[in-house]
Amino acid sequence: MASFWRRFYVPLLVQITLPYLLLALAVSAGAIYIITNLILESVEERFTNQLIASAVQVQESLVRKEDDLLIDLRLLSNIQGVAEAVRASDVETLQLLLLPVALNDGVEYLTVVSPRGQVLLSAGLVPGGYAAVEAPAQLARQPLVGNVLAEVVDARGDKFTAVLEYPSGPVLTLSGPISQGGEVAGVLLVGQSVESLAASQREESLAQVSFYGPDGQVLASTLSQPRPLTSVQASVIFSSQETGSLILPLQDGSVSYNEIHTVWTVRGNQAEGILGVSLATNFLVQATQFTRTNALLLTSASAALVMLVGLWVAGRITLPISRLKSAALLAAAGNLQVSVPAQSQDEIGVLADSFNHMLGSLNESKQELLDAYEATIEGWARATDLRDHETEGHSRRVAELTVALARTMGMGEDALVDIRRGALLHDIGKIALPDSILLKPGPLTAEEIAVMRKHPEHARGFIEQIGFLKPALSIPYSHHERWDGTGYPLGMKGEQIPLEARIFAVIDVWDALTSDRPYRKAMEPGEAMAYIVEQSGKHFDPRVVAAFHKLMSR
Repeated sequence: MASFWRRFYVPLLVQITLPYLLLALAVSAGAIYIITNLILESVEERFTNQLIASAVQVQESLVRKEDDLLIDLRLLSNIQGVAEAVRASDVETLQLLLLPVALNDGVEYLTVVSPRGQVLLSAGLVPGGYAAVEAPAQLARQPLVGNVLAEVVDARGDKFTAVLEYPSGPVLTLSGPISQGGEVAGVLLVGQSVESLAASQREESLAQVSFYGPDGQVLASTLSQPRPLTSVQASVIFSSQETGSLILPLQDGSVSYNEIHTVWTVRGNQAEGILGVSLATNFLVQATQFTRTNALLLTSASAALVMLVGLWVAGRITLPISRLKSAALLAAAGNLQVSVPAQSQDEIGVLADSFNHMLGSLNESKQELLDAYEATIEGWARATDLRDHETEGHSRRVAELTVALARTMGMGEDALVDIRRGALLHDIGKIALPDSILLKPGPLTAEEIAVMRKHPEHARGFIEQIGFLKPALSIPYSHHERWDGTGYPLGMKGEQIPLEARIFAVIDVWDALTSDRPYRKAMEPGEAMAYIVEQSGKHFDPRVVAAFHKLMSR
């Protein structure tokens, strides 16, 4: 339908005035809707929404509490020396290593079990520190401990969660392995009492919070007179876990509450009981008569809505112009790939089409010019190879392999363009050397070597005069620098040398070693690679050598 209307020419004047006419009708209809629906919104519905929001807040906070326990568990189980102390059943050392860290993190319950199921340490937080507490009965038979000792690993890992019954009451407990040398040396359990969980959730949510067992019995509650759920109610809550929550009225002394019940899950989706979150039924202020102040606010809101919609419509109309301006700025900065979507059949649409056509033509011309540049660069490279009596295709080979290695090392596509150009022109400075030195069949004198070593300077002087080649200068100027600082022309060392030049240095030597020369036969690849590796840290960057070895081993 939208494409159908875009075929018609619609003047901007009509586009601007027609929406406001429709807006007047929409405001009238909206006023009727507001009076008949919004003002008469049910207080009970708002109360229910607040109750649901409080329950969601408590559930999210419980997940964070469980994550905090998991962090404490990982911290304590990885303390150096704990695994050895468990294996040696050295309780005194365990106390010295674990209790100060646990106290600092506020861990309420801490228990250590040996691989044989023996409880070595069981402590609970009291004012002033930790005191010994009796561990839950038959702790070693609990899945929380047995799974860890059996090295069970499921979709959620090797840490397990459950509510354990300590003499002081139910405790939300997390267990995990104490490992040594890849083997389980023992089990560490950390926990927080369900009673303190309920109190902390009460402080955060301002709602009353209760925890019930799977049978509906109260585990902990912030209500003064909590009552258990019936078995039928508990069954309904568990059966409706996927479809919704159960809201029940309750009485706590003289205060009436509505309580929402959901399944209390730990470790992602493991059901441990029922969570109840309740609010007093007088929590929300009752609705009052619609006053003049309310009417003024409603009128002001309607006026603001009209203004906002007007601004939105104006923005929609001017959006194509803004896009055209942004595209023009990008084009002026050199990005000729940009285009403006022609989404309307009006003056702006015609302008966008013309603009896109113009940029297409400019981009085509630019590409032709770049192709000519690339052809020129490759011609210079072939000429340099011929004059230097290099092997056929030397510059092309080193350019392609340098780009491949640079890409392997994570360099971006824009940088690869300049790296390829620099590799092709790596010896362009030799065109300034006299034939008597460049083509001399025998060894060079010290003076001739000094002249030969000036070709990077010649390359810099040549390339700096060409604007689009300046970013490619690193390789022609610095590819004779060595990692140990004995290279030339500047004697740079280590990472002072541009990365592009360090990469090319490896490739240049590799191609020289594996190509036939008038004075020697090409080395076998394995022999050449051995030389490259031997020069790691001397001539070459060790990181580049490692990446090159990996690239050539594929």
